[in-house]
Amino acid sequence: MILYYLGECTYFCARAVLRVNNMTRAEQQEYYDKGFTKDQVEEIRLGLEEGFDIEPYEDKDFYAWQMRQIRYGIIAGLPVEVYARKDFDWFQMEEIRLGLEDKLNVRLYAYPKVPFDTMRQLRLALKDGINLSKYLTLSAGVLKQLRLAIKAKVDLAPYIEERYDEEQLEQIRICLENRVFIKPFINNMLRGSSIEQIRLGLEKHLDVRKYASLDYEWRQMREIRRGMEHQVNIGMYLNPLYDWQQMREIRMGLEDGLDVSKYASLMYPATDMSVKRAYLAAGIVEDDPFLSGGDGRPIAFNNFELKVTPDQMTAYFQLTGRRTGITRSVIRNALEDRGIVRGIDEDVINRILTDQAGNQPQIIAKGLKSEPGPDGYYEYFFKTEINRQPKVLEDGSLDYKDIEWFEQVGRGQKLAVYHPAQEGPVGFNIFGTEFPTVKGKELNVLTGKGFYIDQDGVTYIANVNGIVELKGNKLEVSNLLTLGDVTAYMGDTRFDGNVHVTGTIGNGVTIVCKEDLVVDGFVEGAVLEAGGNIILRKGVNAQSKGHIKAEGNIEGSFFENANIRAGGNIKVSYALKSNIECDGTIDVSGRKGSLVGGMAFATHSIKVNEVGNESGVKTFLKVGVSNELIRRQIIITNEIKKLDKELEQLQEGYEELESLYSPEMRSNIDMFMKIETARGEKREEKHILEEELKEVEEKIEESKKAKIEMQGAIYEGVIVEVNGKRWVANGRNVGLAMMDDENGVKVLNI
Repeated sequence: MILYYLGECTYFCARAVLRVNNMTRAEQQEYYDKGFTKDQVEEIRLGLEEGFDIEPYEDKDFYAWQMRQIRYGIIAGLPVEVYARKDFDWFQMEEIRLGLEDKLNVRLYAYPKVPFDTMRQLRLALKDGINLSKYLTLSAGVLKQLRLAIKAKVDLAPYIEERYDEEQLEQIRICLENRVFIKPFINNMLRGSSIEQIRLGLEKHLDVRKYASLDYEWRQMREIRRGMEHQVNIGMYLNPLYDWQQMREIRMGLEDGLDVSKYASLMYPATDMSVKRAYLAAGIVEDDPFLSGGDGRPIAFNNFELKVTPDQMTAYFQLTGRRTGITRSVIRNALEDRGIVRGIDEDVINRILTDQAGNQPQIIAKGLKSEPGPDGYYEYFFKTEINRQPKVLEDGSLDYKDIEWFEQVGRGQKLAVYHPAQEGPVGFNIFGTEFPTVKGKELNVLTGKGFYIDQDGVTYIANVNGIVELKGNKLEVSNLLTLGDVTAYMGDTRFDGNVHVTGTIGNGVTIVCKEDLVVDGFVEGAVLEAGGNIILRKGVNAQSKGHIKAEGNIEGSFFENANIRAGGNIKVSYALKSNIECDGTIDVSGRKGSLVGGMAFATHSIKVNEVGNESGVKTFLKVGVSNELIRRQIIITNEIKKLDKELEQLQEGYEELESLYSPEMRSNIDMFMKIETARGEKREEKHILEEELKEVEEKIEESKKAKIEMQGAIYEGVIVEVNGKRWVANGRNVGLAMMDDENGVKVLNI
C-alpha cells in the first residue's frame, strides 16, 4: 500500500507546475483578496521559494499549521495526499508525516477520528515493531503504558482489562519491569499517586500493608512511608483522620527524638503542631509557668540568699552576712521553701558549713537536661569494605591474582541486623519537674535488592545466592554466575548479574553481563562486556580480535593486541599494540608500566611510566574532549533550536486564536486546547535537553583540563595530543608532563 502511494506521489510531483521563486506584492495581495491570512501566504511563499508544487495546500480552508505539515511532506518527497485533508488537524498531520518518514504503515492509524496523541503512540509502537492498531479505542495514555510494557516484555494486559487508568498503569508497569510484586496491595480505586507510594515502599522492603488502604490519600501514604524509612514509631500518626500536614509534623518530631505526645492530637491543626514542635526542639516546656523567683532575682533569707536561673535548672547560694546560725537544716529548709527538691549538691552544703565557700556564689542545686540516647546502628555479617587494590611486586608490576574482589553469600544467610536507637536518661529541673527522655537518631532502612527484611523488622536476609556489597545506604545481593574454562563451543553467555570465570576465555567467546565480570585466567580474542567493572587477573592477548568493554572500570595485568573501552578508569601493568580508551584516567604508572604501540585515549588524564620503545614504534597518546561529547553537544543544540522554532510557531498560532476568540469561546475550541498541550510538551522536551546539554558542557569543560604524565623514557615515535594540539617526540626524552596551553601543548619536566 505504501509503495502505491509513493508511486502516486512521484506522478503527482512530476506533473507539478512550479512557480517562480519569489512572490511579488501583487501576487501576495491576490491571496489576501481571496481570504488567505498572512501565515497562510507565508507558507505558500516558502513553498515557491523551495521550488516545490504548492497545489496540495493552496487552499484557504487549511490552517497555516496544516499547510506547514503538507509543505514539510512535499520537501521530504512523501505521499502527502495521505494526510492533505481538511478533516485532519495539523497535529494528526504531523504524526502521519513522521510515520511516512519512517516508512511505517500509517494506514493503520491515519483516520480522522483517531486523536493525534493516540496516533503518536501507535506510530512509536510501529517504530519499535509493535502493532497496536487493534487497541484504537484505548486512550493515548493507556496506549503509551501498553507500548512501553510490551517493549519491556512485561504483561500489562490484565490490568488494562481491570480498567486501571494511565497513571495507575505507569506505576504497575514500573513494578513489573523491576520485579516488584505489587498486585496484592492495589486496586483500581487507588489513584496512581497512591500506587506510586506503595511501589516506593515495596522497593525499600517496607511493610506497605500499614498504609496500602483507601483510608489514606497519597500524601498521607507518603508521610507514613517516610516514617517507616526513618524507622520511627508511625503508630503515633497512623490515624487516617490526621491530614498529611499533621502527619508530617508528628513524623518530623519523631525523627528529631521529641516527645510528640505533647502535640500529637487531632485537636491541634498542623500550624499549631509546628509551633509546639519548635518549642520542644528548643527545650521550652509550654504551659509550665516558672515558680516564684525563677526569673534570676535572688530570694533573701537572714544572712544568705538563693537565686534560681530563669530556666529553673540552677540554684545559687550566696552569703550576705556572717555564717553564724547557718546549719544544714536551715539550708535544707530554705531550699524546701523555694521548692528546690532535686539536684541538690551535698558537697557544696558541706563546704558552706565548713566555711570553705567564702562569699562567692555557689551552685547548690543543678538540674539535668535530657540528652539523646545511643543512636541506632547496623551490625553487618559480611565485609563492608574490601581492598581491591592489586599487589605491587618487587619488579614494579601489578599482581591481581589474590585480590578479593567480592564476598559471596547464600540464600537465607543473615546479612545485617538493625539495633534501634535507645532512650536517653530522664532529665529534670531543680523543682522536680521531669523532662521526657530523648531518643537517639534512627538510621534509614537499607535499600537495595536481593534481600528481604525478616518479620522482626530489623534482620536483613539474602533471598538469592550471589555477591553482597554495601554502597552507602544501599545493600545489594547480586546474582553470580560462575564458569570454568570458556570456549566458543559453549555459545554466547548473557547474564543479569555478576560473572566469575575461574578459568581461561578462548577465541570467539562472547560474555555479556549487567554487573561485574572477573576473569581469573588468561583471555584471548573474545567479546567481553559488563555493566559494571571488568577485572582480568592474568591479562589478555586478543590477537586484535573482539573487544573488552565496561561501563565502569577495567583493570588487568597486561593488554596485548586488545581493544579496550571503559566508561570509568583503566589500570594495567603494561599495554602492547592495544587500543585503550576511557572516560576517566588511564593508569600505567607502575615501575614497569609501559605503553608500546597502539593508541591510548582518556578524557581526564594518562599516567604512564615508559612510552614507546627504542625501535621507534608509533605510539599515540591522546587526552581531552572526546568526539562523542562534541557530537552529542551539536545534536542536542540542534534539537533545542528545532524546538525553539516549533514553540515560536505554536506561539503564533496561540496568539492568532487568542485575537479571534474570547476566553470563554477558546476553552471550547479543540484546536486551542491542542496547541496548549503541545506547548507544554515541547517546553518539557526542551527542559530535558537543556539539562542534558548542561551536563555535556560540564564534562567538556572538565576534559579541557586533561593532562598526560610520563615519568620514565619517552621514545621517538611517540605522538601526544592534548585537546587537538600535538607534540611529537624527537629522540629520547625522560619525565615529562603535558597539558593544554593557548600556544599549543605545554611541556613540563617532572
